[in-house]
Amino acid sequence: MLNNEYFFQIGAILAQDSGADPNKSIFSTLILIPVMFIIMYFLVIRPQRKEEKKKKEMIANLKKGDSVLTTSGIYGKIVEFKDNNETVVLNIAQDTNVLFAASSVIKKK
Repeated sequence: MLNNEYFFQIGAILAQDSGADPNKSIFSTLILIPVMFIIMYFLVIRPQRKEEKKKKEMIANLKKGDSVLTTSGIYGKIVEFKDNNETVVLNIAQDTNVLFAASSVIKKK
């Protein structure tokens, strides 16, 4: 079993100065931070914005009679729009209409 002294020795070894120029280390760190943000933008933020824009366009192009899928997994046919096109009434079964937020529509069939 390892004792605490062993971990302190490892920490001391890792903390030793490797002889590198400290200014160079700070400079490389300062460059690394913006590079990480740029990578994150292209891998996470940009694709997410693209998908969000695509969904907004799909919702804006909905019309009566379209068959859609909601986020809750309910398939239905659009009967009407309410509240300035922010909500939709879906017919999910014969004589069964349900009110949903237009943003809950995720797929148009």
